[in-house]
Order: sequence, then structure tokens, then C-alpha cells
Amino acid sequence: MDKRLVFLFMLIPFVFFSQVGINTTTPSSASVLDVNSSGDGVNFGGFMPPRVSLAERNSINPSTSDDGLMVFLIDGTTRCVQLWNGVDSTWDNVYCMPINQAPVANNVTVSGTFQVGEIITASFIYTDAENDPAGFHTYTWFRADDNVGTNQTQLQTGPSNSFTITASELNKYIAVEVTPVATSGTSPGSLASSIYYGPVTNPSATASDLFISEYVEGSGNNKIIEVANFTGASVDLSNYQINIYSNGSLTPSSTTLLTGGILADGSVFVIANPGTLSPCNSNINQTSGNISFNGNDVVELTTTSNVTIDIIGVIGDSSNFAIDITLRKKTGVGPNTTYNVGDYDTYLQDTCNDIGSHTY
Repeated sequence: MDKRLVFLFMLIPFVFFSQVGINTTTPSSASVLDVNSSGDGVNFGGFMPPRVSLAERNSINPSTSDDGLMVFLIDGTTRCVQLWNGVDSTWDNVYCMPINQAPVANNVTVSGTFQVGEIITASFIYTDAENDPAGFHTYTWFRADDNVGTNQTQLQTGPSNSFTITASELNKYIAVEVTPVATSGTSPGSLASSIYYGPVTNPSATASDLFISEYVEGSGNNKIIEVANFTGASVDLSNYQINIYSNGSLTPSSTTLLTGGILADGSVFVIANPGTLSPCNSNINQTSGNISFNGNDVVELTTTSNVTIDIIGVIGDSSNFAIDITLRKKTGVGPNTTYNVGDYDTYLQDTCNDIGSHTY
């Protein structure tokens, strides 16, 4: 027999039973393939299975004989090592990388006094599985007719965790909804709500001082300011005046002293422009040419030492915030040194049917 043929026969068993190694010169005798993480003992690496998208994985089309085929699926937020289950013809997850969790809001509560004019504050417990820092959360405030949320109405939404109760919330119930926000990772989280608190009540049966109970910015010279006294005692009007700030001015354009003497509790005092005509010229107690304003002029009730008591408009703002309308203070709302449109009911121009009386 040819010696070369004999040599080939001797070599064949050696090839059949030899081991294969990568980065190792001493592969395990129990392994067909032995992979070492380093070839020089200094530089190390790892094993990287094929990385595929869901569409790419589905295009592999493995058969029963491919049982145990491994891939690393990366698709959207899914990152999973998967093995082909040839028996069930499914791709089974061996391990999936954890997904960054969104923050969570728990125990949402509202604190404060639930009365007209009071400021209430929302709070909650913020948690994040990865300890991502809290950002600016979103607070959405609601009112409803009862404590189960009937006729729920949104009042305010944004980053503020406080809300000022207005007369519109009188006898209503208030709740807040929180959307937690993280500065990193997955965000925002799912919203969480408080219970409904209430009902909202008036702070007291009396007002802290006189207040502007009605404002008429009517046609022509129909300009009227009604001042009400519900302090629980008579008040000397000579200690009060009306300032008007025209066209965004920062200083009063005119000042009018009230000359009605003593105003009894539960009564009103009406001051108007002398040119006021029907139907708005009834029940007027004082006239003054200084009572002349347009819908962008601020009207302020102060003491004679210029301490602000009540105000309609924002000093320095020349926008048409109250043009061609009548404003009537809502029941239970007294003086406010900051103008709040929610303190008033709004009526059409030259609505003067309630001038001369007010219900607190």
C-alpha cells in the first residue's frame, strides 16, 4: 500500500476527535469549541451573539434541527438573548435587559384651608426605580359638584403645585392630578390623583374691609363703581378713595375721595360719572368727572393714605381686560389686593339692574 495513503488513514481519526479553540492553545477536551476571553492574558473581550431586529430574526426561518440557535434581539426598547425552541417552534427569552422605569407618584394629597381666597397645596411621594432625579411635575386641578367627581371641570394645569380658591369653587369639591416627571431616563410617569376635598366654604360671614362690588364700563359716559360694606360694622367713607390708572400708567391718573359719610353694614355706595344715562343712572350716591375709564384702565379702592384695599385690573397693564362689560363680585368674595377675574361674574354692556344693592 502506498505509504502516503497509510499516513492519510492515520490522520483521519485525529481530525475527527480534535478540539477547536479560539484565543486558547489548550482547548478543553470536553468541548468541541473552547473560547477564551484573551489570547495574551492582557487584552480581554467577550462573546457577541448575532444582533438582529425583530424583522431580521423572523427572516431566519429556523427548523426543528436548529434547536438551541441563539440570537440577541434588539428591537425598540426590547433587548433579549433568545434561543430557538425547535420542539415548540418558538423563540424563547433566555434573559431580557431591564427597561428604565418611569417615575411613580403615590399618596397624592392636598393641604390647606378649603375656603374662598385661600391657597391650597398639592404634595405626593416621588419614586423612581433607577433613582432618576425628579423634574418639574405637572399638576392639574379640578373642581366637581361632589366628592366622587360629578361634573368634573379642569381649573388649572402646569408646574405649580398650588391653587388659589376662587368664588367659582364655593360649595364645590377640589382635587389634583399629578404627572411625575424625571430629569433623565423614561419620563413622564403615569398620572395619579388625590381624592376630592370639600366642600369649599366662605372664610367668614363678614368681609375684611370695603370692596368694589360692581364695575360698569358701559356705553358713552356710563361709568359706575359700587363700593360695598359687609364688615359687620359701619364704616366712615371719608377714609377711602378711588384711584384710576389710565392706559397702563404706573401712577394714578385721577383720585376721587368718597363723600358719603358713614356707610352702614350691608349697604353699598355708588359713585358714577355725571354723564351716566338711563338705564344706569339710578341709585347713584356721588358723581365725579374723575370716574372716567375704559376697559384698559385700572380702578383701585384705597384708603386716603393709599393703602390698596381692592382693585380691578393690573397696574401697568394696558390690555383691554374689562371693556364694554359689567363686573359684579361673586357671592362670598370680599376685597382682594390682586385682581382675579374669577372673583367676578361678567354681564353685557350697560347691565345696571343690580346697581344699589349687593349680596355677600
